[in-house]
Amino acid sequence: MLDIVKESLLIPAQETYADSELNMHIDACKQLLVSSGVSKEFVENESNKMVESLIIIYCKTFFGFKSDGSVKELPKSFDMLLKQLAFSCGGNS
Repeated sequence: MLDIVKESLLIPAQETYADSELNMHIDACKQLLVSSGVSKEFVENESNKMVESLIIIYCKTFFGFKSDGSVKELPKSFDMLLKQLAFSCGGNS
């Protein structure tokens, strides 16, 4: 997943300066998905394009975030996809 996120941020795969921060954001997004009702098995499925899309949106939103208030909330597309995913792939369904 890290290589996919780096590509979306136009960071060359061989550059490692941001790997720890990006891995932190990837893990945080996965935790957010699970805490929002998406089953952990679904989130951990590496071939799931919807989860991949949500992780990319999340990382693009928060990577390099400065505490200047420029990022106040996730994009609406993230919220819409998350709700759709939680309804269709929840842990209790």
